[in-house]
Amino acid sequence: MSTDAFDIAAASYDADFTDSAIGRAQRGQVWRALDPLLQPPPMQVLELNCGTGADAMHIASAGHNVLATDRSEAMLSVARAKARHDGLGDRVRTAALDLQGPQLPPGEGPFDLVLSDLGGLNCIDAVGLAAVGRFVASVLRPGGRFVAVLMADRCLMETVYHLLRARPVEAFRRWTGGPLDVPVGGRSVPTWYHRPSVLKHAFGPRFIQEDLRPIGLFVPPGYLEPRLRDRPRLLHWLDRSDRLVARAPWTARLGDHYLIQLRRGT
Repeated sequence: MSTDAFDIAAASYDADFTDSAIGRAQRGQVWRALDPLLQPPPMQVLELNCGTGADAMHIASAGHNVLATDRSEAMLSVARAKARHDGLGDRVRTAALDLQGPQLPPGEGPFDLVLSDLGGLNCIDAVGLAAVGRFVASVLRPGGRFVAVLMADRCLMETVYHLLRARPVEAFRRWTGGPLDVPVGGRSVPTWYHRPSVLKHAFGPRFIQEDLRPIGLFVPPGYLEPRLRDRPRLLHWLDRSDRLVARAPWTARLGDHYLIQLRRGT
């Protein structure tokens, strides 16, 4: 994974995605699944690939303690600034962590919940996923939960959009699983589109699957933001359709992302 790409993207990441209409809709879907897991505070939460800290601020604002980690120092700098601005500096700590060989600072852990949101795990291959699985098992309390949101390997809305425009290569680009070069911060980042079964296998028998659902079954990928920016009613209808329909695990691979929730065995 190219750190430089995410360092470059950090300055505009919130404007490009976090605060976009599609970004808010998809993250809202994640939070609706995540919030019921946040038990009476303070829980100890580890966030992997925290980016600019939107999820860390959300969790900390509910009274929990968050160690927000990322490989990009520029992303961490934005997250720290947000924590200070929101008065959450006492609940949000940051640390550099490379998912290719994750190690926590001394004295950190164990955790009640580990979160990896909106595609961070797509930047590593299946071998890397297994290493992350071992790491999460080592820092998560027995009975604790791991929640990951990854870009799916199908994406119904992407496929339909490009087929209607006679672009078969773009329509089925995810179906190979990757890696594909995806532009980030003006650079190309190798990206894998892992099936849920690949992630579940990587984490192994130490974890029990509790939830699997699409994120953005009808809400489309973020690059379609220009087509929806001035159509809030349509986006609201798509988001509402996700809430009503996108519940069955078999639909998970058809979303722009999917959420998988695993519980560590005792």
